[in-house]
Amino acid sequence: MKNWIQNKIQKFNSDKDLSELINGSATTLIIRLMGNAVGFLLMFLITRGYGENGAQIWGEYLLVVLVLRMFVIGGRFGADTALLRFVANFNAKGLKQNVRKVYKTALQLVIPIALLLSASMYFSAPFIAEKLKGVQVDNLQWLALFVLPFSWFFINTQCLRGLKNMKAFSFFFNTSISTFSLLLLASLFFVDKQSFLGDVNWPLYAFAFGVIVSFFLSLFWWINSSKGDGYKEEIDVKTKQFLSTSAPLLLAQSITFIMGWTDQLMLGAMIDAEEVGIYGVAFKYSTLAVIFLMAINSISAPKFAEFHGSNDIKGLEKTVKHSTKMIFWSTLPIVLVFCLLPEFFLGVTGEQFRVASFTLILLMFGRFYSAISGSVGNILQMTGHQVIVQNIMLVAAAINVILNLLLIPVYKMEGAAIASLVSVIFWNTAMVIVVKRKFGFYSIYIPGLKL
Repeated sequence: MKNWIQNKIQKFNSDKDLSELINGSATTLIIRLMGNAVGFLLMFLITRGYGENGAQIWGEYLLVVLVLRMFVIGGRFGADTALLRFVANFNAKGLKQNVRKVYKTALQLVIPIALLLSASMYFSAPFIAEKLKGVQVDNLQWLALFVLPFSWFFINTQCLRGLKNMKAFSFFFNTSISTFSLLLLASLFFVDKQSFLGDVNWPLYAFAFGVIVSFFLSLFWWINSSKGDGYKEEIDVKTKQFLSTSAPLLLAQSITFIMGWTDQLMLGAMIDAEEVGIYGVAFKYSTLAVIFLMAINSISAPKFAEFHGSNDIKGLEKTVKHSTKMIFWSTLPIVLVFCLLPEFFLGVTGEQFRVASFTLILLMFGRFYSAISGSVGNILQMTGHQVIVQNIMLVAAAINVILNLLLIPVYKMEGAAIASLVSVIFWNTAMVIVVKRKFGFYSIYIPGLKL
């Protein structure tokens, strides 16, 4: 036994890629756990702080923030994910000057698009509010002012990720907005509870505050992290070249957004905000099942880009298989606990949320299938196959929307969860097959089965 442990430690220390994957993932995981804790505290403060109206107010909050995120997807224009690829490649080659150049190229694209979409959100607010039950026009209009800083914020965070500054990336991407929102909202709740209860829009004000503070902090962090003039050669990335990478990623991001959030938007349009609030709590709990997947993806994505840049398929396969195995064993206990005790966890949020027990189980199954499939989306996006990702996700999104249209009127939130589960199984399976065909190995991990 002693020799076995020593051999494992020696293997870990001698394997640079495995060591980096585990150490980087551990850092990201800790910060992500903190972010999830803050996110749940924020949810509890809203759902319990407003009492019987908690589900309704939480639902309205989710819907308005989702609308803002829709416009921010367009404002980013796929530039954040494209930057991750370029920055990771340039950074690995010591081309620090090019890191800053490609960042400026991205901003020349993002700023005008984000401003245009900000205006679009403002003027389309009455139409959107008419379609989504319980959403106020005023809230949509003043939140439209945050499309640019929110889009720019994502640019900064992905650049930090490309530089492998995982602590900063993890804090901003997973934690910062929720943290600053909670600080403002909790301060008001404990200092002036009457004002808190007197205005149901305080959760949205707190969210906007979190976005602005996070944007300026991420910008400051990026400026300091990107300093340095050491580079071997200068490679100028033109706007047209950058667009050829970001545009397909925009569509992929848009479709991913549809996949992740269509259920709540369609529940808001077809049922009401309270149903969205109850479903949103189950959805929030289900995200705990992919916390390890997201943590490991954070460090593995730039490594996939590095291996692809150096044409190291063996290194890519090794990292993929290490990461999927880690994801499987870390996710399984979480899924089992929540599937065995769904009513208990939902009851912590409030008695009215217990009705979502079966919904939570369905969502957990979908999350677990994503976990055993591995980082298939990241593998393909970071290796130049973003168009394939786009096409698969387009079909999956169509399946999701059609099933939501058919199932929500009959089964309400359970119908939305079934639609999500079916579409998740489809796109993960399709991408696992593509990875096998492109690189010669399966990303999926099932214990005892050699693939």
